[in-house]
Amino acid sequence: MPPKRPLDDLFDPKKPTAPSLSPASSPLKPLDALNGRREILTPTALNARLQATFDQSLGPIWLSGEIASLALPASGHAYFSLKDSKSLVKGVVWKSRLPRLGGPLANGLKVLAFGSLAIYAPRGEYQIIVERIEPQGEGALRLAYEKLLARLTSEGLFRPERRRPRPFWPQKTALLTAAGGAARQDFLTTAVRRCPSAAISFYPVRVQGAGAAEEIAEALANLNQWGGFDLVVVTRGGGSLEDLWAFNEEVLVRAVAASRLPVFAAIGHATDESLVELAADDRAITPTAAAEAIFPDVKVLTQRVTALVKNLTAGVKGVLARDLDRLKALNFRLARFETQIRLRRQRLDDLLASLAKAGRRRLLSARQALTSLARDLAFRSPTQSFKRDRATLVALTRALPLALARTLTARRNQLEGHLTRLRLVSPLGVLGRGYALIVDPKGAVLRSLDQVTVGDLIKVRLAAGQLTALVTELGPKDST
Repeated sequence: MPPKRPLDDLFDPKKPTAPSLSPASSPLKPLDALNGRREILTPTALNARLQATFDQSLGPIWLSGEIASLALPASGHAYFSLKDSKSLVKGVVWKSRLPRLGGPLANGLKVLAFGSLAIYAPRGEYQIIVERIEPQGEGALRLAYEKLLARLTSEGLFRPERRRPRPFWPQKTALLTAAGGAARQDFLTTAVRRCPSAAISFYPVRVQGAGAAEEIAEALANLNQWGGFDLVVVTRGGGSLEDLWAFNEEVLVRAVAASRLPVFAAIGHATDESLVELAADDRAITPTAAAEAIFPDVKVLTQRVTALVKNLTAGVKGVLARDLDRLKALNFRLARFETQIRLRRQRLDDLLASLAKAGRRRLLSARQALTSLARDLAFRSPTQSFKRDRATLVALTRALPLALARTLTARRNQLEGHLTRLRLVSPLGVLGRGYALIVDPKGAVLRSLDQVTVGDLIKVRLAAGQLTALVTELGPKDST
């Protein structure tokens, strides 16, 4: 098996790919080279041998073509075809790889796809398992930019309220850019000129080409893990849309949005607007403008502080002068208030003296009234009245049983009279004189022969007890 190429070579579309599959290089032996023996393969074994041939002879490849027949089923994987004017190759992107694909998928989009060939055994078809997509041409890049912008906007990734305020004076700043680029020099020169004490840690990364987005995203993840920074600056100089494409790849845009550290982005020039800038917490049009926005000018601040100190001193003096005048006025009012207190105290002494005299007079008057009432009470003693009331009570106690007995006798006689009259009008009294009460089979009092027929049982109520009789004959009805 030939040695694998470095990762940079695998992601560089300008480097030549591995040699294509040909009968001369194939491990499949022709039939006449088997010394008369037949090698019988099953479809599964054949597909496995073809897969081994792909892995040994081709390995990862770059494939240029136009996306067609794109399908996005519920499984989350993406299935499509890459075609040119004459042929097509089926392709697939697994669900786990889609967020780091490097570009969007859309029908009609011309792309450069990187991946490995594989055999789909159930149908015996070969397809490319895509690991990375790069749109080709300015129009394709612009289309890919617009599609990714619309999708991430719908997710709320660029909402202004999501952004965090950057520190006014960052104590430690991390700079992510190319090592030999002008952006690094412009940013550092401006930052040191404006703030010589600025603490800036440089983290070199690639800012262009295949794998640059993943490298910057990894650097940003490392900075978040290490901690100790107040701000992360991601910057590079201007260029074409293709040059700046790393800053429009989804993997980097999401890494910027997910960063716990505030991210300041300055990509390209004033006319360039990358998705990373939209996802960052703050942005500037150039690296120089970023340094000017992040680091305050120490000279200007010193002048401003001097002016503020001067204004503050004048203001404090003015406040002290006004407070001194108010203190003098307060002392004068306090002296007058003390005089008023003395006058009020003198008035209180007079009132206390008057109150003592009035209290003694009231006490003497109350004592005289009490003496008079005591004499009057002794004159009007209740002893005699109490004796008379006791005699009356004894007489009433003796008369009460007699009156109660007379009342009970009268009530008893009245009750017996009522009972006698009740017996005279009671139906039971009538039965006692020899009459009877007859009830028909339905339980109604028998008043007419029409209520019964021969053979009916009727009940007869007497004064003492009742009996049941059988109707055997009905006589003539009484005309009266």
